[in-house]
Amino acid sequence: MKKIIHIIPTLQNGGAETVLSAIIEEFSKNNIEQTVITLKGSTSDFHYESIKKYCRILDWKRNSKSIEALIIEQTKSPILAWMYPSIFFAHKLKKRLRTKHPITWNIRHSSFRWNQLYQKLALFGFGLYSHLVAPKIMYCSYRSQKVHEQYFFSKKKRTVIQNRLAKKIKPTTIENQYFENSFLLYVGRHNLAKGPDRLIDIALKYFKKNNTSKLIIAGEGWNKNQIPDVIKNKVQLQGNVSNIEELYQKASVLLFTSFSEGYPNVLVEAAVSGLPIIGFEAGDSKYILDRYSLGYSVSSKKKFLDKLQEIENQPPTFDQRKKAAQHQQMKLNFKETVKEYLHFLFN
Repeated sequence: MKKIIHIIPTLQNGGAETVLSAIIEEFSKNNIEQTVITLKGSTSDFHYESIKKYCRILDWKRNSKSIEALIIEQTKSPILAWMYPSIFFAHKLKKRLRTKHPITWNIRHSSFRWNQLYQKLALFGFGLYSHLVAPKIMYCSYRSQKVHEQYFFSKKKRTVIQNRLAKKIKPTTIENQYFENSFLLYVGRHNLAKGPDRLIDIALKYFKKNNTSKLIIAGEGWNKNQIPDVIKNKVQLQGNVSNIEELYQKASVLLFTSFSEGYPNVLVEAAVSGLPIIGFEAGDSKYILDRYSLGYSVSSKKKFLDKLQEIENQPPTFDQRKKAAQHQQMKLNFKETVKEYLHFLFN
């Protein structure tokens, strides 16, 4: 039986964690024995229960001895290290225990903002280290590969494996009448890389001319104090939601304001729901939107607002949305991602 060890910081509700959860479920169908090691996880983490159904989860803070015993026992099992802290941890543990695990780096970031100097310096360190240890490297986006190889990451054993549709999204079934009271939608946690200030600025300008619309924000970290008083009655904060498919299907347009992403899962989820999307370029967002009939990649706030007004004035019909969704559901099948993972990790 094939075995693999996943290492990830936490199992919270982020893009990498969502993909990991889906990969674990699919790997289990291929009779692969898996163990997940978290660096600072908790049993209350968002994906903990869904992953626990398929494999053992060990947290370093509570199970360090069990983890060391596992690493020694499965000395030849591949380790898939998700994100930089896990990569650093995996190599440190391997060196200390003197094992022979092949370690694959799973890179989830595409770029850093101008003021993230420490992160950029760390990238140079990881890039030089990649030539010393010669790992396999998988990137979640083409943009991510391009950026990291500018920081001298090894090009010998690397690939791009896009997430595609990692989350289970129900097919579009919403009928036309639901669009009568539709709304603008933003999905993402409150984080500087996600462009919350850019989102609020766009909302302020848009609501000056459009009094009847509203904005729903789904994602953790938001609170009413972050919303200007003048548009507080236009904005609803819903936190982490379980009915995300319903929001995608009822909304009139998704607003994507990120500065930095790897492979933006939210764009794929919205596309397979047939939701029009306006977004700035971040990670592989332009790659996704340019291949989606209701997707629009823009380069400025003015173009963003112009396109938003255009969609609000003349929204696509239900049939157009349904057709666009069906096309994306075929194109973004997660089983292709699983095949690429399996081939890269075990060949």
